[in-house]
Amino acid sequence: MGSTLLIERLWRRSRADPGAVICRWARARSGRGGDIAVRIFRRAYLLVTSGESSRSILDPSPAKDGLPPGRSKRNAMSFLAPRALTIAPGQDWARLREFHERALAFDDGHPLAQRFLAQIRAAFSPPVRSSEDVRSAMAQVMLGIVPGVADPRLASDVQAMFEAVQSPVRRRLLGIRYRPIRRRLYGHLRSRVRQPLAADADNLLDLARNKDPPADEEEFIQQIPHWMFTFTGSGTDLLTRTLAMITSRPAVHRQALDELSAAGAPDQATTVGSLKYLEACLLETGRLFPPVRMTFHRSKDGEQEIIHYFPLLHRDPALGASVDAYRPERWLDPAGDAITGASSLFLRGPRSCPGQGLILFVCKAALAQQLGEIGMRVRTTRLSVDPLPVTFPESEAHFQPEGSHGD
Repeated sequence: MGSTLLIERLWRRSRADPGAVICRWARARSGRGGDIAVRIFRRAYLLVTSGESSRSILDPSPAKDGLPPGRSKRNAMSFLAPRALTIAPGQDWARLREFHERALAFDDGHPLAQRFLAQIRAAFSPPVRSSEDVRSAMAQVMLGIVPGVADPRLASDVQAMFEAVQSPVRRRLLGIRYRPIRRRLYGHLRSRVRQPLAADADNLLDLARNKDPPADEEEFIQQIPHWMFTFTGSGTDLLTRTLAMITSRPAVHRQALDELSAAGAPDQATTVGSLKYLEACLLETGRLFPPVRMTFHRSKDGEQEIIHYFPLLHRDPALGASVDAYRPERWLDPAGDAITGASSLFLRGPRSCPGQGLILFVCKAALAQQLGEIGMRVRTTRLSVDPLPVTFPESEAHFQPEGSHGD
């Protein structure tokens, strides 16, 4: 799989569709649906190819009989936070998971929802014309929501460490260059944690300090970077791609605007919470183009690295004829269907993302502003027809105000 991942990175910004190549190769190899075992550079890998196999791995709790994180995942997170929830073992995982659920539980009735919405609206008041504009705005949102500071250097440090975590090449060849960045990031978080706690917390970090955090200070602060990464990493990708998908489809765009017109004041958290169609658009975009494409586990005997390549599972033709089509309305049915049931956008069961409610709120608020108030739309037509490519065409994620002809 190492060579496969390299090919995907090389093609990601081209007009090619490496995800489709990987899916075709995997389906040809799997035959009747069996997982694919391969050996690369003396290492054994198992590529999960069926929903049933995926559920058997992802559904058990890591605190009990679930599989441990894979070598790739452990090496990546250990570079930044060796005591992070995502790689914690057994009962440590259970204890940290409960803390994350307490700290990150969120809906539009959350006591900080209105404050967070004001920060989102301030960050997204200018038009976003590219994924980098979205990332910059999300960095501003992250600073206000997580540590509660306005420090651009902190945002730069977070982004640098995120890039290192994502790249084994950076970690191996340039790891020493990231040490001062890591020290500075943790120094900032440590100083924030040691500040006197205000009577009314107005950010996630201080709120978490009131939610029975880990007693060990170092363990506590090692939980925070992952919250920060989500905004400028997977959250940015999900928001950018959803804005592109909505505005490339006239009927979807019209329905989203109709919902916004009928919803009420856009500066109210309850309005954002009521945007069910916009949320369906986010969920459908994330199903088709998952921001986190892979996750890694290790077999119980330690002999195999088990890989989930989510586009392969989300686009399984056996799920239904519309598996490659953009159909947000499928998420409005509470009963769901096989296609929605196969989505691992926020994982599921004991591994489900504890911050799902917050990131959906942020993305809906930003979309509402960019669509309903500023009138942004995508400049490409490549996403306007089905079947959709497996790999999102990132090079074409450029936006302009409605009525503008751009360059």
